[in-house]
Amino acid sequence: MHREFTYARRLAAALAALVLISGCSSSTPPPVPTAQAGFEEGKKLYEKGKWDKARLTFESVVFNHPGSSLVDSAQFLLAMCQYKLKDQIIAASEFQRVKTQYPTSPLIDQADLMRCVCLLEAAPGNPGLDQEQTNTAVDELKQFRDNHPISKFIPAADSLLSVALGRLSMKDYRTGVLYYRMGRFQASRVYFQDMIDQFPKSPMVPDALFYMAEGQLESDSLKAAQDYYEKLIYLYPDHARSAKARKRIARIARDQALTPAVGQTPQ
Repeated sequence: MHREFTYARRLAAALAALVLISGCSSSTPPPVPTAQAGFEEGKKLYEKGKWDKARLTFESVVFNHPGSSLVDSAQFLLAMCQYKLKDQIIAASEFQRVKTQYPTSPLIDQADLMRCVCLLEAAPGNPGLDQEQTNTAVDELKQFRDNHPISKFIPAADSLLSVALGRLSMKDYRTGVLYYRMGRFQASRVYFQDMIDQFPKSPMVPDALFYMAEGQLESDSLKAAQDYYEKLIYLYPDHARSAKARKRIARIARDQALTPAVGQTPQ
């Protein structure tokens, strides 16, 4: 009798467990939102500044609806979420996916530009440190016009390229200024010229030309100084340094007019 009772208890427990398991297995997971619903929810979260939650929502759209017409936009905003979260390296990679995964997307030019923004922000602020990301951004920005000839973001890309080139050229520029202030004008010209040769589109070129002219002026090489001033004015007529260069040329002309030729006596 005792064994039959024990067997009955075990059978009842097993049946109860079976009912419990079957009850759990019969529950179904919540349905996956449509691409439209998921995308709209992600946009709402993004606009509220809830970028981490928005990122997960956009990831769900990309993963669950690869054939949707919204998937490239979801990928772009996913990348923007990473950018807003200050994770520039991952954001750069996510922006790259817009181009590699959706080559016909109208968002590719904007994604390319944002990728370069991320690379520049990820690079060290000190120009003396490794600028690998900056170099990569420069290469891609130089190709931007060719890759996107009718893009409305061309002016922004050109402006960003100027910033990137300025950063890369800054190391030689600062060294040139240092030598100039030390009175080592020839050494300063070497660094300025090297900067100009490597980065002819750098925004620091007008300043470098001005310092080169000033060094020649300090060394009493008036003709060489005037040549540098005139080059500066010709290439950058509206630059603030050009206004100073014009005054220097006028002063050189005035000084030369007042200086008697060799063998002559002042009148």
